[in-house]
Amino acid sequence: MNGSVVVAFEVVKTGVALAALISIWIAYKAYRANVGKQEEDRVRDSDKAILAQAEQSLRWAYDVLTNEGANIPPEPNRLNWLTSARHILRHNKLKAGIRSETYITIHDEVEEYWRHRFYLVLSDSRLISSKYYGADGGERIYPKSALVILNFARWKKSSMDPLDAVDQDELIANGDIFKSGAGRSLFDYMQKLNESRRTPQTTGAQSLDSDSAGSP
Repeated sequence: MNGSVVVAFEVVKTGVALAALISIWIAYKAYRANVGKQEEDRVRDSDKAILAQAEQSLRWAYDVLTNEGANIPPEPNRLNWLTSARHILRHNKLKAGIRSETYITIHDEVEEYWRHRFYLVLSDSRLISSKYYGADGGERIYPKSALVILNFARWKKSSMDPLDAVDQDELIANGDIFKSGAGRSLFDYMQKLNESRRTPQTTGAQSLDSDSAGSP
């Protein structure tokens, strides 16, 4: 076998080996992609199930406290408050297991909806008196259950408010907001609000310099 034939044979052998390596690499990448897809599907399916139950837990918490919305304010029923608080705590445990960004965002929407409904229920003036929770030193409502429910109903300072990202000037510049009746009233309100911000506030008065939404 002459030298040129040997060289050609080695070139062919190297090419075959290289092609085999490339095939193995492609197969490995396809395998990894398939495994990754299966894991994404598993996480998605898990998050979907968790989200559904987390939302159901909040619905049960609200329904048991208010007799499905029929009793506002809720009756000072010890068992109802206990059961509602337990549903909220189970909701909190469930939401901690949501991993995908999409379902985390969806859950935040669901939670905000129910938080506001609880806030409205618990803002009733009839809950101002300590006698609602118990009279003459006697315990009617278990304090820990009330703390859980009232804490859920409050806006969390650690939560990111989507309104913070809104550019107010851009909304005004790019739309015809002030052309409608409601828009003209809003314009008048904003004008008066700006005037009040320029007026020195009395001691102890709330400052209007902030553009915060002031969530409950």
